Amino acid sequence: MPDYVGELVTVSAIENGIVEVAIARPEVRNALNEATALALNEALAVVADNEQVRCVILRGEGSAFCAGADLAEFEKATSQPASERLETLFLPALRSLMAMNKPVIAAVSGAAAGIGVSYVLASDMVVMGHSAYLKLAFINIGLIPDGGACWHLVRQLGHARAFEMAALATSISAERCVALGLANRVVEDNQVLMEARSLAQALVSQSPQALSATKRALREAAQRPLNDTMQLEGELQDQCKASEDFHTRVAAFRQSRRK
Repeated sequence: MPDYVGELVTVSAIENGIVEVAIARPEVRNALNEATALALNEALAVVADNEQVRCVILRGEGSAFCAGADLAEFEKATSQPASERLETLFLPALRSLMAMNKPVIAAVSGAAAGIGVSYVLASDMVVMGHSAYLKLAFINIGLIPDGGACWHLVRQLGHARAFEMAALATSISAERCVALGLANRVVEDNQVLMEARSLAQALVSQSPQALSATKRALREAAQRPLNDTMQLEGELQDQCKASEDFHTRVAAFRQSRRK
């Protein structure tokens, strides 16, 4: 895998199974124009398919995570339906984040606004700096949240809180995000990436198959009935128990109990 996918989105070298994907338009707070959105789709597809990658950190360069879509470009594209642009430019990456068989940690500094919020919500874990925030500003320009934001928020917050966040374009502070279950950690602004890397190290120390199965089970549990979820858990458990990693870890655990 190359160390970069272009100037607009960078992909780090793999280190201990961890790779960092960064939106690199700091001069516009990492707002996504068409070229950047397509580059992000490509970057996430590359890391999703790479078996050497065990964990992904998604971040933005500079002072912001992602300020949303670049309106300077998108307001010119009025002839193409918004649904088509979503399907082409944004949904591939968002689906990759949720479907890839490895955890994704969003390292959020500064603003995550507009469609940028959707990338945070699609991640498996979220680390935010004290000054970071989420803001669904769509309604301020006569639009609705997209990129799956409505799906995530109504499930995580309930209707009333999700509606307030979307209908009033309320900024949600990092501390509030943790309280609402939208983020896992709040740290000092200059510690965001360090904390994300520490969490990534902890994740890659776990069983790869069990980690992948855990992500799949939880993602599908959000959409499946209880009985279907329990059946899926059993199937995934059988796969985990059949792995060499399971037997190695059980043997190590028993050995430690004897000491």
